[in-house]
Amino acid sequence: MLNFENDESTEEELLLLENRNYKSCSEVNDNVIKENGVLIKEEKTNSVYTREQKILFICIALSNLFQYISWSVLAPFFPTEAARLDASPTQVGLIFGIYSLVQCLSSPVFGKYLPVIGARFMYIAGYFLTAGCNIVFGFLDELDPGLEFVIFCAVTRSLEALGTAAVMTAGMSLIANKFPDAIGQVMGTVEVFVGVGLMIGPFIGGVLYEIGGYTLPFAVLGGVMLLHSFLLLFILPLDDENIRTKSGSYLWLLSIPGTWVATSASFIGAASVTFLDPTLSPELEKFNLTPIQVGLVFLLMGVSYGITAPIFGWLADKYNISRLLIIFGCFLACVGYLTIGPWLPLHIPHSVATMCIGIIVLNVAFGSAITPTYQDYLGTVTFNGMPDNMSTYGVVSGMFMCAYSLGSFTGPFLGGLLVENLNFGTASSFLGFLNFIFAVVILIFSLFEYRCGKGRRKMICTSRFNHRTDEGQGLLVD
Repeated sequence: MLNFENDESTEEELLLLENRNYKSCSEVNDNVIKENGVLIKEEKTNSVYTREQKILFICIALSNLFQYISWSVLAPFFPTEAARLDASPTQVGLIFGIYSLVQCLSSPVFGKYLPVIGARFMYIAGYFLTAGCNIVFGFLDELDPGLEFVIFCAVTRSLEALGTAAVMTAGMSLIANKFPDAIGQVMGTVEVFVGVGLMIGPFIGGVLYEIGGYTLPFAVLGGVMLLHSFLLLFILPLDDENIRTKSGSYLWLLSIPGTWVATSASFIGAASVTFLDPTLSPELEKFNLTPIQVGLVFLLMGVSYGITAPIFGWLADKYNISRLLIIFGCFLACVGYLTIGPWLPLHIPHSVATMCIGIIVLNVAFGSAITPTYQDYLGTVTFNGMPDNMSTYGVVSGMFMCAYSLGSFTGPFLGGLLVENLNFGTASSFLGFLNFIFAVVILIFSLFEYRCGKGRRKMICTSRFNHRTDEGQGLLVD
């Protein structure tokens, strides 16, 4: 047996150790060689997904499906019910918007302390909290109308957002940890379930509301999620033993200029997606479309995004072109918004057909711009010296969710403000040119960072992080 408590191990012994056959450990994602509890070597495998990986993927995919059904299930009936209970449109908007705002504020905290709390515990506890809040929300119509109803709705929705932030932050970190060679592809495939949840959530909510009134949609969904949370206790894989117990550093992360590309891309992408939430339906109604036809247009959004997101994730993994895909997606989003508006100088006829074409282009663009963002984030921070472990995954996931949630909060507000004071065509053109400017800025920065194709340079703004520390001596500051 090799003795690693002294420095007398030779290169020949290490080579012999590397050549040993560890096929008996094939059910584990990474073959880890340990001696006396010390990590010696970690071998990545490019084989098909292991049983543990498949179970983890199914858990995260189903959780995301239910999470986003939960987020969208109240859309078709809650505004009407809230008005019946003396809630003003502004208060209803607050109840909807506070969800993303709380996610934005809480995600960095969860990311910071994820290695200390544990990804598995954070994931299950957050999911359980979301399930419970769904059930509670279904009985809030029994409260007195007016301020009492609004306050309890906002508090319950905020607690639900806390649970969702914990689930999403832990889930992305688990993907990065368990799928190191297929992050983009797995994230893209998971996004399919997000899209499906957003598509079918309003439909499920409307059907259950017609059958059983206000309480039934939340009771059914909350009950299913509660059962799922108990199942996760038995089927969600345990955390790896080698996960560090120290939290990561946001100061270090934000000192790397390249991370601002991914942070900004997450914000702009989310704002561009949610910009259409309050604006698209009223514009479509001008063409005298029925509610079912309007629903089919929204379905088109989810289908086009769900099909293309895994493809762009696979391209980012295979060819390591996440930054190029982000730039391409932003340019394409400009084309989509100028078409859907349309921008007057283009002289494109404003019709349902052109709007549908613009919607397809937009959601293909979102698949390209958003899906590779997390992978670009991880590649940037590890290249610039941050350790490739759960502490880094936690702060990256927290910052990603913070920027995305802030964009989700800003997008509907900005959309409503612009359409109210201008018109849909001008507002859409504004979003298009915003994406164009952002794409140009990223392109110029990337040419500088990659030295016009000669190779990537390390860029850290704070001198205290200019040296790369060893994996076991990671510099972690608050």
